[in-house]
Amino acid sequence: MATMTRRVVLIVEDDPHLQKAMSKHLVRMDFEVRVAPHYEAAVGHLTAGEPSLVCIDIELPTQSGYEVCEYIRGPMGLRRVPILVTSDSGFPENRARAEEAGANAFLKKPFSMREFGSCVSALIAEGHRGGPGGRQARS
Repeated sequence: MATMTRRVVLIVEDDPHLQKAMSKHLVRMDFEVRVAPHYEAAVGHLTAGEPSLVCIDIELPTQSGYEVCEYIRGPMGLRRVPILVTSDSGFPENRARAEEAGANAFLKKPFSMREFGSCVSALIAEGHRGGPGGRQARS
């Protein structure tokens, strides 16, 4: 009998309260969750295995979330892994920069866990068709 492995979501977020809320919600959605509070930890998780989805906060303590996106799309070569970017700022230039870096969706903080879960479900269901960029989860 074959065992199915759970889909893995990597959360790159330095706010411990938001990490916890996102993690709990994803576990309820039957995901395995890995958390990285900064760029270096994210790179460590990414080199250990390809996740089904990556959620990245733009405002990180050491390097930006944009740089995490660029690492995923560039040196890691993970073109099919969906990336959801979160940010306190919904300015069009931030959204455009996230898209340029390789994000598939953008969610402005604060967001509800229902919104977050819907966005995650949509990205997973889309199976990352058509390459990175552009989809706005919420203004």
